[in-house]
Amino acid sequence: MKAFPALLCLLFLELAPAWAAEPDAPQTLPIIYDQPGEKYILRIDNRRYQLPYLTKEGVVRLMSAANYPRTKLRYEEFKRALEDKAKAEALVNRAQSAVTREADRVSRLRRSLDSLRSQMAAVRSQSPVDLRQLQFLQEQIRSTTASLASAEDQEAKAQANLDKTKSTTESAFQRADKAREDFVAALDDYEKPLAEIRTIAMTHGTAL
Repeated sequence: MKAFPALLCLLFLELAPAWAAEPDAPQTLPIIYDQPGEKYILRIDNRRYQLPYLTKEGVVRLMSAANYPRTKLRYEEFKRALEDKAKAEALVNRAQSAVTREADRVSRLRRSLDSLRSQMAAVRSQSPVDLRQLQFLQEQIRSTTASLASAEDQEAKAQANLDKTKSTTESAFQRADKAREDFVAALDDYEKPLAEIRTIAMTHGTAL
């Protein structure tokens, strides 16, 4: 029965990254192209807009407020934290696999022991009793009992290793969560000025 919850835990660890899509890198700042005349060109979202120069000062101010270097730094910290988290997940998954493997072995040996005991009971109920078969089953039971004790010991060691691995890797998961929160907050602050620039481009500009 221990193997099934362990398998679910392993499956959850494997699928978790697919369920939680990570935020993308911040897009680069808009680009301003000066040109002769009363209008300049603004490139944003891979589109170009022609805008009157009277809007340029406001756009430049918003680009400065967006603080792309800070946002990119938070993103790079987030990516490094994700790499550490992936390594930690691999360690936990490996330790969990060992627990599952040992738990399965214990379950198989317990089933074998139950079967041998049932066979022994059947032999004893026969008349006359087959002493040779009885002796064979007794030896098999002793051997399987010893194997079961060893397997249970290995399962306990694997579980202890899993608990230790989870404990030592917990900080990596926490750092990844914190780095994600910091980047998402920085990205939100970064996107607000960009949204205002888009509004200016679409309101006062002409798409090229």
